[in-house]
Amino acid sequence: MIQYFSRHRDKLPMLSVGLAMVALLLVVLIVTNTSAYAVHIDEQVKLVVDSTDIVDQAKQEIEAELKQEYGENLEICSKIKYTKTWVMPGKVTPEEKIQEVLMNELDIKRIAAAISVDGETIAYMKTEKEAQEVLEEFKNQYTCLDENEKLLEVGFAEQVEIKQTLVDREELVSKEEMRTLISTGTLAPHTYVVEEGDSLWQIARKNNIYVDDIIKANCLKTEKLSLGQELVLEKSQPYLNVMAKVEGKKTEDIPYQTQVVVDSSSSRVRVTQDGEEGKKQIAYVATLINGVVQDREVMGEDIIKEPVDKIIIKGSGIVQVASRSGAGSGALDWPVYGSITQYYRSGHLAIDIANSRGTAIKAADSGYVTYAGYQGGYGNFIIVDHGNGLVTRYAHCDSFAASVGQKVAKGQTIAALGNTGRSTGPHLHFEVQSNGSFQNPLNYLR
Repeated sequence: MIQYFSRHRDKLPMLSVGLAMVALLLVVLIVTNTSAYAVHIDEQVKLVVDSTDIVDQAKQEIEAELKQEYGENLEICSKIKYTKTWVMPGKVTPEEKIQEVLMNELDIKRIAAAISVDGETIAYMKTEKEAQEVLEEFKNQYTCLDENEKLLEVGFAEQVEIKQTLVDREELVSKEEMRTLISTGTLAPHTYVVEEGDSLWQIARKNNIYVDDIIKANCLKTEKLSLGQELVLEKSQPYLNVMAKVEGKKTEDIPYQTQVVVDSSSSRVRVTQDGEEGKKQIAYVATLINGVVQDREVMGEDIIKEPVDKIIIKGSGIVQVASRSGAGSGALDWPVYGSITQYYRSGHLAIDIANSRGTAIKAADSGYVTYAGYQGGYGNFIIVDHGNGLVTRYAHCDSFAASVGQKVAKGQTIAALGNTGRSTGPHLHFEVQSNGSFQNPLNYLR
């Protein structure tokens, strides 16, 4: 050792100076820096604090505040870690800022109910109970029964599941938002406030949508509107459709036939017997989607009162006498009178005749009813086969006055004009087919 210092004594002053500088630097660091903790949130330093207790307390206050707002089902998913460090006093995070930083940086999830339709998650709600309540309310609004009807079964046409999951607080939807979403397919539908003189038909025309869309989106049971009433005008594409099966009994009218008798000895037209509608009670099973009848099967019927034919005596002239075959004449009478709002063209193989709801629709010629029911965009739809290759089709009816298999005479009321299906207002969509091909009705009407 003595020999080492002897050999290097010329370097000792430099070594002493170096040691002195290191010692001085340590003293400066100790004097100017302070002991602190670096707070790592998910492996990244987000805070520097004097004490870990301050962070723990701020975290507890955040949890208490959020639980008061969102309930107990909260979970902090971020990992918090502390490491010892030395920093300048000014680098320590102010105590009043700690809670704000934690609120922004912590990944706080909420245990929520995820609602999925056919495998696709559409929304998150606070609890499974809350989600079930909204779904049941939506289902119940389409299960109103008519008199003498019994509900056989009800459910959703789609596969609906509710599962527990973790989500960001901002993703939760309220009950009202969920109702809007499942009925219209969107959380922010376009709305319209009813003004004086408005009708569903006018609102639909002004906004280029169908009356049926407005009825479905707002679950309307009547076309009567109130001043100031807010309507959803979204083209309805609901996430959920309620399917119900009901059985019931109802009394229906049996339309009377009109018999025309030619009297060659007379030049007058006279009614010798007024027609009277009959009555029948039918038992049926019907399938409804969102409250609209899609299919109805008649299980049995009892005749309460037979109809009485109307008998007309016509003087000498050319008269089409109703025949047993039911074949039509080939010349069509107007099924209803009114303004033609749409003419026959490519993409619209019919004419549309506007009139008020409930106006009688007459058979354009004699024949047999081959269909009477609800058919998608056509709404209530009735078809008459005239037995000569000619078929007439009547869409958007409000109700029927003839049933499948029934023989009808030219001019006989078969339905009431309406606004069902994809309709922009009360009108008759009238189609003519010849041997299966669509024809311009104006070429046949007289």
